[in-house]
Amino acid sequence: MRVTSTPVVREDGKLIKVVQKRGQLFICAHGCCCGKTERGFAPVPEDLYHQEWERRKLRNKVHLTFSACLGPCSLANVALLIFDGTSTWFHSLNTHEQILALYEYIEARLLGDVPLPKDLQECIFDGFAPVEGDRSSLLPVE
Repeated sequence: MRVTSTPVVREDGKLIKVVQKRGQLFICAHGCCCGKTERGFAPVPEDLYHQEWERRKLRNKVHLTFSACLGPCSLANVALLIFDGTSTWFHSLNTHEQILALYEYIEARLLGDVPLPKDLQECIFDGFAPVEGDRSSLLPVE
């Protein structure tokens, strides 16, 4: 896979080449509920997320971000995958098997459009309200 970048001039005038990625995986790990075992929630295995991301060499393809609250808290252990401009929300990612399935799905998506595995379908929810009308009005004018 060829790595592409876009040149950006920082405020200080320095030219920076920003690597363009296909996606970003946000993991709620430092908020009010996700991973808080003392509150009755399953732990968030940050090490597993990071090790799999490294092992699968996704650094220049899909960025991994551990964040504070992504919401909604009642669905603890939430993740958000933004891939090719599409958002997919996951809840209750509590097992190693689910996390490995998520990474297998990401790797498959890098190769083409594939359906979400059955074992992850039960973890999907709508995190954003649907946009009414034509989305093209949200795009920048060239």
